[in-house]
Amino acid sequence: MRKIYFFFLLLCTQFFFAQFTENDIKFWVGTGSKKAYFIADFNDSNTPASYAWGFRFDGDNLMAEDMINAIVAAEPKIEADIPSGFLYSFTYNHHTPSTDDYWITWTGPNAGNMSNQNNGVGYTALTDGLWFGITYGIDEMDTPPSTPVPAYSSQWYTSSQITHWIGTGNNRSLVVVDFGTHNSNGNANSFVFGIQYNGTITAEQALQLIQSQAPYFNFTSSNNQISNLSLNTFTGNNSGAENWKLYTGKDLSSWQKKADLSQIQLSNNTWFGLSFGDRKPFTPTEASNATLSVATINKRALFNIYPNPTSDFIQIESPENIIEVNMYSSLGQKVMTSHATKINVKSLNAGVYWMEIKTNNGSTVHKIVKK
Repeated sequence: MRKIYFFFLLLCTQFFFAQFTENDIKFWVGTGSKKAYFIADFNDSNTPASYAWGFRFDGDNLMAEDMINAIVAAEPKIEADIPSGFLYSFTYNHHTPSTDDYWITWTGPNAGNMSNQNNGVGYTALTDGLWFGITYGIDEMDTPPSTPVPAYSSQWYTSSQITHWIGTGNNRSLVVVDFGTHNSNGNANSFVFGIQYNGTITAEQALQLIQSQAPYFNFTSSNNQISNLSLNTFTGNNSGAENWKLYTGKDLSSWQKKADLSQIQLSNNTWFGLSFGDRKPFTPTEASNATLSVATINKRALFNIYPNPTSDFIQIESPENIIEVNMYSSLGQKVMTSHATKINVKSLNAGVYWMEIKTNNGSTVHKIVKK
């Protein structure tokens, strides 16, 4: 019985150690045939709090300090101060530990087996396969770096790459939707929308704005969580452990996980991320009309909507069973809900609106002009 228990414990230990490996690293710095790995664990209340980078090199006289300096040079969102080989400060995006406490350094053969028995950043030699980590706080001297997430670069995608903006207003945000899968070329099935608005909007209002103007995008929510979301042929429906995770940030490097939609308020230059699975929203491609499928176009043709423009009523004719009709303003704010096929719009101000028609077979969005 003791042998079985020991074997089970060994398997569990090996599984834990294998939680993060070289294959998980996304952000590599340097060139060469040798590899070393860097983990920074900030031990703060943010999620995530621990990140990992990879470093390639060929030299034989490099120290951990050289690896950290190379990573700092490649990522504008990192600042480090290493006077005389001592790590005095290390900040990254919203992770800004004070200098009242100390950084503890760790080394080991893998991410799950590290010891603080080393000479610090300026005097620990880099060797092929070395894992080097730092944890903040002298009270954490006996606690090695927690399992990290792969760090992303803040420069992999910027708002300047957006060619089509949805909505109007002085403020801009990006909404990244990652389905957690890859295409045949190995690229992430991750897509981004650029939105414009005035003031601030909630995460749900941002999604409603996209839904009102991108007929190939659809989502539903319940209890401040995304229930299901689709973009053309890509879908993600909550089921058991498979669910949508929510994030906010300023770029790909700064994602912070949020518990639900109510925690997310967007202002100028804030990003909103959704990921179906455990991967943080990864480097996206812009979602545009090019992704609109023929099937969606044909589906929209099933509806006869008149008069349009209108000043009084909208009549909807369709062979499909209409469950619900929602009207959205140009900013994505829901202004009306109806279950009828003849809708009174006299109370609406003149302007452009987006009408979402829900049926048993899904939903479509149509542009309506109120005179």
